[in-house]
Amino acid sequence: MGEFGLGAYLVKRGVISRERLGEALQAQVVYGGRLGTNLVEVGVLDLDQIAECLSAKSGFPLPPKEWVEAPDPKAIALVPCELAERHSVLPLHLDGRSLHVALLDPDDARLVGTLTRATNRNVQVYVLPELRLLYALERHLGIARPVRFVNVAKKLERVRRQAAVEPDDRPEEVRLREALGIEALGQGEDLIDESSFAELHQRLVLAREQAAGGPASGAEPEPVDAAPTELPRDAASLEALLAAAPDRDDAGRVAIALARLHVPAAALLIVHRGMVMGLFGAGGELEHHIGAVLVPIDADSVLAHTATSGEPYLGAPPQGALDVRVLRALGRAEVREIAVLPIAVRRRVVNLLYADAGPQRLAETALGALHALTLCVARSYERLILARKQQALSGVDA
Repeated sequence: MGEFGLGAYLVKRGVISRERLGEALQAQVVYGGRLGTNLVEVGVLDLDQIAECLSAKSGFPLPPKEWVEAPDPKAIALVPCELAERHSVLPLHLDGRSLHVALLDPDDARLVGTLTRATNRNVQVYVLPELRLLYALERHLGIARPVRFVNVAKKLERVRRQAAVEPDDRPEEVRLREALGIEALGQGEDLIDESSFAELHQRLVLAREQAAGGPASGAEPEPVDAAPTELPRDAASLEALLAAAPDRDDAGRVAIALARLHVPAAALLIVHRGMVMGLFGAGGELEHHIGAVLVPIDADSVLAHTATSGEPYLGAPPQGALDVRVLRALGRAEVREIAVLPIAVRRRVVNLLYADAGPQRLAETALGALHALTLCVARSYERLILARKQQALSGVDA
């Protein structure tokens, strides 16, 4: 469903090359997001091109721009907020018994059926790129975007503003790549200043507090999907799951389960486009608060240092202002020792593994196991990257 086959579609029609598709697929495996988002982020296509290609590939229309810019309040009121947030549903327009919505996966018949039952309306579906749809959800429904998407949007807006005041005859791809910092990956480019960092951090905290209150009063909750199968608790079984993980999220969850065989608390963080961002965590309050971690890699922080240098950290919790603030927010300020280990793919640090043993010292054998785990995660990413490329390109020569 969704973007399946989009890469092959673009290569077949000569829109992008195999090499540029591979670049975007690698970013998608490690950092998540839709293929279209990653194609924009690495400077291959712009948002309008992605939108047109998604519509042509899926056969679903793009919604009128005026609907996206100013959705009908009656349409918004019909869709339970929890359902809109979980499935990225943007209500657009209400026309009698017909509700018009934009989706990431317009061919998801199950979701369309859920929307039909929840709203008691005939649902007319449109497609929108991930970046554009998430921005609209935040603007009109108050559903906060992950910081990664905020950063991409900030840079694209910077491109537009510069183009308006500084005419540039270079090809659009060159300008996009320069503005997005493609050639400076890992060089510590400043994507976000301290005031913006504080604002985003506070916004995420508030969004999570509001989300904890559940769906709006009177809204029928979306049926909960079946609970995921409980993970095994032995290292060999977990390692086998990690080696066969179908995507980054599954690999991350299994990695945390493996880490917790050796330490009480562990977390996985993303290093991407000048930021260290929380992804998964378990132990104490980590599971609930890891998503609020936002650290610029040019900041004075142990997370930033490991992200840029690739050097692991082991020792007492650092006493720098930012480190103290992050550890306190995670409920780990009183631990005796912490470890921060880099996870590198093709010599680039893409993740950090955080671990602590609460009031105890970190055992040397535990540290050895955690180091081995970082290598296993990197191998899992490499396998996923290769499989994703093979899958995407399999339809090119078919």
